[in-house]
Amino acid sequence: MPNRLQLTGTSAPAPVRWPPGALRVRGRIAEAMLAAHALAPEDAIDFTPDPRDAAAFAAMRADGVVREVAGGRFWFDLVAYHLREQARGRVRAMWGFGLALVVATIAVLFYRG
Repeated sequence: MPNRLQLTGTSAPAPVRWPPGALRVRGRIAEAMLAAHALAPEDAIDFTPDPRDAAAFAAMRADGVVREVAGGRFWFDLVAYHLREQARGRVRAMWGFGLALVVATIAVLFYRG
């Protein structure tokens, strides 16, 4: 009886069907684009970023994450966003591995056995 508290003839509203990649997106610009469902060229919206987000918006446009269509409207490319995040993650992993090697080397040099 998992639905014993559900009233007869009523049902919960259907949840919004987000693409799986939309659940792992961060940032105010991305959230605004997702809230407006601007995920394809035909769903592009008029968008003016907040002045404090202007640099991030320009970087996202340069990376191809935010794309412009005719009329100055913009849409959010989830695939490009995730490819950019994967590339950044690989770079962070390489830096982390290098830093771990340096720390291990220093620890071995100061080891007195």
